[in-house]
Amino acid sequence: MKARSYEFYKAFYDKNRISILQYQSLRKNFQKLVTVVLGKDYYNYEMDVYECDKQCCKDIANRSKGFLHRIFPKIKI
Repeated sequence: MKARSYEFYKAFYDKNRISILQYQSLRKNFQKLVTVVLGKDYYNYEMDVYECDKQCCKDIANRSKGFLHRIFPKIKI
């Protein structure tokens, strides 16, 4: 595989800077949400970041359903 130059990576970063910053912000805030809702020591056993995120979302939804059901017991969720 051919090594890429500094100029290549700089051009890539400059072209994709906003997307990269948005992704970093999303990851940071998603981790905050996981910590607040599921706890500081939350861990799942999925094998990659995509499956981990999917499992986190399922766990957050399940935790939220229980909370919302206690507040609004007559509403179907």
